[in-house]
Amino acid sequence: MIRIQRLLGVPVLRESGKRVGKVKDIWFDEFWSVVGIVLDCRIWFRKARKVVLMDQIFAFGQDALIIRNESQLDTFELKQLLRTYYTGVIRIKDMPVFTKEGLHLGEVSDVYFKENEGTPIIGFELSDGFLSDVLEGRRRLFMPERAEDIRLGENAILVPASYERILK
Repeated sequence: MIRIQRLLGVPVLRESGKRVGKVKDIWFDEFWSVVGIVLDCRIWFRKARKVVLMDQIFAFGQDALIIRNESQLDTFELKQLLRTYYTGVIRIKDMPVFTKEGLHLGEVSDVYFKENEGTPIIGFELSDGFLSDVLEGRRRLFMPERAEDIRLGENAILVPASYERILK
């Protein structure tokens, strides 16, 4: 299981050991599955970013991501990176999570996914604010096998009321 917060800032290396950039963000598709890793290297005079697609990552290490060569870096315009964790038009970080009955469960502070299983989101870490995090800790909401009931919208995440009981 990979936490997105741990990936941010991690170096991306070629197999030869040459550094090609650092992880700046995570890119999601319209179904909120991880598509690729957005790098911090910029392209001069363009509103674009270099991206490594998930199927092109050779190794997911604790301290670095390894790709075979730089030809595996793709260039995408910023407007194409619609859904991201941190910097896109639709950001999952700090997105509020509500039950379908309107109860606020918290805001997304981290996202969990597995790198080798089609990369769907498998859970969220929720925050109720700094003071609550310090006194009570953050809560985790892991997705059940059947996650069709969850609505990942543009402005909020809606879950069934029963999910309030499975917060850890």
